[in-house]
Amino acid sequence: MGKPLVAWGRKADRLVDMEREDVRRRVQELEPWVNEFTFEGVRYTSGLQLDYLLSQDPKDRARDFFAAFPGSRRILELGALEGADTLALSRYPDVSILALEGREANLRRAELVLDLHGVTNVELRLADVEALDFPALGTFDAVLCAGLLYHVRQPWTLLRDIARVTDHLYLSTHYWGSSAGLAATDGYTVKAVRENHPDPQTRGLSVDVRWLDRGSLMRALADAGFGRVDVRHERTSDQVCDLIAVCRTERTPAPVSW
Repeated sequence: MGKPLVAWGRKADRLVDMEREDVRRRVQELEPWVNEFTFEGVRYTSGLQLDYLLSQDPKDRARDFFAAFPGSRRILELGALEGADTLALSRYPDVSILALEGREANLRRAELVLDLHGVTNVELRLADVEALDFPALGTFDAVLCAGLLYHVRQPWTLLRDIARVTDHLYLSTHYWGSSAGLAATDGYTVKAVRENHPDPQTRGLSVDVRWLDRGSLMRALADAGFGRVDVRHERTSDQVCDLIAVCRTERTPAPVSW
């Protein structure tokens, strides 16, 4: 009885090797990747090492998201990139996610990530958030907007659009920390930025974008209707600053503190 078991063991090993080679081939066809991609303990790509990307582990972000907005079921994700946050959010029970991404190559990578993990509660959709009819999407229990707000021409307009479909926003973004070189646009203080860094998959769809300074970011949130902003993390510098905030409109009851 021992020999058949050994033979089966070798056959099973070959099948695993074949499956891994298929995954490797599919991953390589979609290079270059922004994020490291590891599947079933095997790292298939190391991703890009970029110091300007926002850094928060997707599992930590999903945990904080659902801690802030417990009971959320219908979720809108803006800027899905390669599906790392999408995958982490999809692991929670009874959720359905509409994940929007502006670049088709990023969307194809996200599709592979979700397919390999057997995710069935996510709809991935190619969309430009600056030209999107938000109300046509319906309403959502909460929205995740991570790494996107500083990639658009009018971030205040995007915040208002988000508030048209939800009362709950989890925001992770950059803002501009220096007072030099700022201008007034539509009542907000902004830094004009040209997206010319060498990694197109990490850029927005607009070449010339505007970064808000901190005061204008908070004012834009309030103007959109997000009157209650809980800053969870902030890193300041004389230029690029990071902020993670849980935002609620005045239409929602205040969270209970025990």
